[in-house]
Amino acid sequence: MGSASGPQPVGSRVVQPDPSITSAIGRHHTLDTAVADLVDNSIDAGASNVLVRFLVDGARPVGLQVIDDASGMDSVGIDHAMTYAKKRDYDGRDLGHFGIGLKAASLSQANTLFVWSKKYGSPPVGRRLRRETIDTGPLVEEFAAGDAAERLASAKVDFAMDTGTIVEWQDVQTFLTSSSDDEQRTWTNETMQDLVNHLGLVLHRILERGDLTLTIDMFDVQFEWPGAPRTVTAIDPFAYRGAGQVGYPKDLPVSVGETTGAARLHIWPRHDKGPGFVQGGRSETETQGLYIYRNDRLLQAGGWNGLATPHVDFAFARVAFDLSVGMERHVAITPEKIGITFDDELRGAFLRARASDGTTLASFRDVARNAAKVARQRVASPIEAPKPGDGLTAAVRDAFAEHTQPNDPSPIDIRWGLLPEDYVYDIDLDTNPRRLVLNARYRLAIVGRRSLDRNDAPLVKSLLLLLLEDHFLGTGSGARKKREDAAWQGVLLAAIQAQSAVGK
Repeated sequence: MGSASGPQPVGSRVVQPDPSITSAIGRHHTLDTAVADLVDNSIDAGASNVLVRFLVDGARPVGLQVIDDASGMDSVGIDHAMTYAKKRDYDGRDLGHFGIGLKAASLSQANTLFVWSKKYGSPPVGRRLRRETIDTGPLVEEFAAGDAAERLASAKVDFAMDTGTIVEWQDVQTFLTSSSDDEQRTWTNETMQDLVNHLGLVLHRILERGDLTLTIDMFDVQFEWPGAPRTVTAIDPFAYRGAGQVGYPKDLPVSVGETTGAARLHIWPRHDKGPGFVQGGRSETETQGLYIYRNDRLLQAGGWNGLATPHVDFAFARVAFDLSVGMERHVAITPEKIGITFDDELRGAFLRARASDGTTLASFRDVARNAAKVARQRVASPIEAPKPGDGLTAAVRDAFAEHTQPNDPSPIDIRWGLLPEDYVYDIDLDTNPRRLVLNARYRLAIVGRRSLDRNDAPLVKSLLLLLLEDHFLGTGSGARKKREDAAWQGVLLAAIQAQSAVGK
């Protein structure tokens, strides 16, 4: 029986979604991706200057602001911006996509969102949205124009704000919870640097154009004064130094129906491990694959989208792919803008695509695989050692990769933390990634100076990784490891005490 002869509907109605669904939007945001979403809004609004500001009370971060000199909003505009159900009209050049970035990004990190804004010819406006109201229906609170004007005037930025917006997070739930001032300072400095790296990567094309100044600073709320800003500079994942592979880069036309886009194939030169290659410390398996852009904004930095499996042999393979308007209907963009999913048509188009010289995606990977093999042949790695993660500079991590062979593919992060006085270090195998923790009590003696640099003491950290090689593996005698650990702790503690005595 055909469908026409089956049961037919006798009516229809629109079922409104439960308000609690809005609280699920943006749950996969990190602090980096959430801030990037706010910066996207500033760029779409025409900002020439954007400042990301960590509000600190002593050592403790207590809030975050994104301040811009864009066109600003009037009362109607800010109400639209604060409404979950209102999707604004984007033109083809906007970085925004879903119309929920401001709310979803902010309330994924903080309990309270403030927005203060001034549009030319309109009075200043201010709104507040609390996460606790989301499940029962978002409640937006309005402030008087005088209060909004006062907040905007007190921004203390080094650019004019005749128009512009301040987005402020309070009661931030993703900030570090610690009673240690040193740990708070270290976390804030590391988080700021991670944000510099993330924004420098995802916005690298926009920053390279030179019409946007993007900075990050800390603002002491007690003294009402900002610290020195960090400028976000472009980290171009295709800006390798010197000549690359012969015949590359080359274009690979990708056609779906009547829409054609160009994927540009790159083989990163094996001798260059500069900022564009490591991208703030990312691994070679993370950085290989597709780099997907929409309106010059990087939405995906590495990954093969079901076209291949990440492998060390593809470490030098990178593909730049710009989404055209026609291509967008063949992809799904995550609300956090941290990944793209291809539909079957687009995946098939990539697999069928051929360059003018016959190169396919598969033959391109073969070339990349051969480049990786040649690189390994040139540098023998017969000595096994742990693979370092965060806590050492890219240069030191590269030296480990060049001169040793990882005894385990997962890295070891090196952090400072407060340990008992009779511990110089501790090994935490239960975290992912695993950690070597150095006692912050002895940081001055180990480093030789006061430091908040997460990559400090490279010599001591490297020696400890080598010394404790088998302690990171589940092999060997547990009793022997305990005896060794006690011996190493005692020797190192005596050395630190001697070092402290010398410094007096």
